[in-house]
Amino acid sequence: MECTAMKMTPKLTQHQTQQQRIVMTPKLQQAIKVLMLPQYELSQFVEQEMQQNPFLEIEEEHETALSKEDYDPSPKLNTPEINIDKRDTEVDIDWHSVFDDLRTPVVTGNNANDPDAPEPDVAESISLQEFLYQQLQYSPFTDIQREIGELIIGNLNDDGQLVMKLFSLPIDFCQDFENGVVSTELDVLLVKQLHYSNDNAKQSDGDDDEQRFKIMNRDVSSSGVDNRNNSDSWTLNDTEELKTYTVVKEDDELTVYELTLGDIACEVGCSVSEVEDVLQTIQNTFEPVGVAYRDIKETLCLQIDHHRLHSFSSNGQHKSRSEEPLDLAKCIVEEHLDDLLNNKITNISRSLDVERSKIQEASRLISTLSPYPGRYFTDPAVKDLAKHHGSVQGIIPDVQIKEIDGEYRVFPLDDYVPRLRINPYYINLMRNSNQTLEPETKKWIEQKYSDAADLLSSITQRGRTIERVTEAIFEIQSDFLTDGANAIKPLTLKTVADMAGVHESTVSRVTSSKYVETPQGTYPLKFFFSNQLATTHGTSVSAKQVKAIIQELISKEDSAKPLSDQAISNSLKEQGIKVARRTVQKYREELGILASRQRKNV
Repeated sequence: MECTAMKMTPKLTQHQTQQQRIVMTPKLQQAIKVLMLPQYELSQFVEQEMQQNPFLEIEEEHETALSKEDYDPSPKLNTPEINIDKRDTEVDIDWHSVFDDLRTPVVTGNNANDPDAPEPDVAESISLQEFLYQQLQYSPFTDIQREIGELIIGNLNDDGQLVMKLFSLPIDFCQDFENGVVSTELDVLLVKQLHYSNDNAKQSDGDDDEQRFKIMNRDVSSSGVDNRNNSDSWTLNDTEELKTYTVVKEDDELTVYELTLGDIACEVGCSVSEVEDVLQTIQNTFEPVGVAYRDIKETLCLQIDHHRLHSFSSNGQHKSRSEEPLDLAKCIVEEHLDDLLNNKITNISRSLDVERSKIQEASRLISTLSPYPGRYFTDPAVKDLAKHHGSVQGIIPDVQIKEIDGEYRVFPLDDYVPRLRINPYYINLMRNSNQTLEPETKKWIEQKYSDAADLLSSITQRGRTIERVTEAIFEIQSDFLTDGANAIKPLTLKTVADMAGVHESTVSRVTSSKYVETPQGTYPLKFFFSNQLATTHGTSVSAKQVKAIIQELISKEDSAKPLSDQAISNSLKEQGIKVARRTVQKYREELGILASRQRKNV
């Protein structure tokens, strides 16, 4: 039997398909941007638009506005104003289906720079690094200093810490580094400390030419490690993981660093002192206070210095009678932090020869500080806002809830946004000079008029959307207005979206970076969304309710016998709320509350 090979000839073919896609037009992009902006940023955006578009001007109080006909002077130049409350019937699209299909839009090389390309549906909160990069952009740094700042910020973890030190090695291994040879014992210890699996670890010995870890001498002046003068320093190369570490001899131990200021200096091509100057500037001037710290003691001291700086009145006189509490608090952090964490007040008092009451006063001041200043951006709980009243400035609510005749009503707040109108001069120009305008001028005027009308429409629609979403939120969370955080109910974006008749992405954009003024205080709109936890009664409670109950239980506890996490868990079970001890510990830490042994008033 003979097999005949079939020759395949490539050819080009065309296929015509019909697709239904949503296009993100500039008008829709602007509407989304206006919807996401908080009130203060919206006012700045409006000011910028007024500078670029002569059709926009501020409507002065008691000024007579143009008639409806004046706003639409010539149907040849302009289409009639669109009723923003009217549904768009021009395109028959199932918007919910479209959004469901585009929940994760793909940005390719073809549409990455396309202003009309789809944007992600769900708004994302700003990260710690993005927030710091924004501050870096407007700081009076040189180009080299800005490059240094970018490397420092890029190496921060989610807590805002500049992770440098990894672990310490016994001083007995100093001979290995001086000889430049990694012994079997040192190799095993390095593998263990660096968390590598034993399967992938190579055991090195003196006869093995291909050692996993290789030691090289390092210039001490370039190590960039604080307080390491006249210390020996080596570079440790991991040939398997292709990583480099710095080992420094410090007193009676060898310290292994993942990153040093010298590494940053080498990367930029500058001196270590220049890196130190930029780091200090970031630590002392950037928000959140205490960011870019290298250890807990450093961030606490930075925050204490910040308190000291802001404890002076405008005339330069100190507000309090003495700086003793701040000085004592800093001394405790620097020299007795471990004793403080274990609540050994008596030991601190005896060691510093200071009255016990003063130690307790200083410890209360330290308890208001945050050991992890960057966590606000990964878990922006209201506890952090309430905890640092001095740092919460410039919050402008976008909506207010008032009780009128026994009924709570929602009122948008837009006092900071300029009242706009269409400039009558250009309206008259369009109406009276229709036949004499040059084509390019006519086109420019039409475009600017269209842009101005779109902006006015977007601002109006923004206020109505925020009002609808807020009404939906407090239709569920109405008990909060009278009973506070204890009455917070489980609530999701989808629930509010269904009630308000909008998409989930719209609810996310509305609640992003916006605040509501309530009888219970001013809160982020995001605060009123919470996961649900089951109860033995067959109902559910929100995680925020549970946190509020935990906070209340601890506030009423006997300071001599504080409640343990297990005792709190048992108390919650008695109330029908099933929460494990580990969950209680997690919520307690999110609330910034110390463990029971640390709360005990010995």
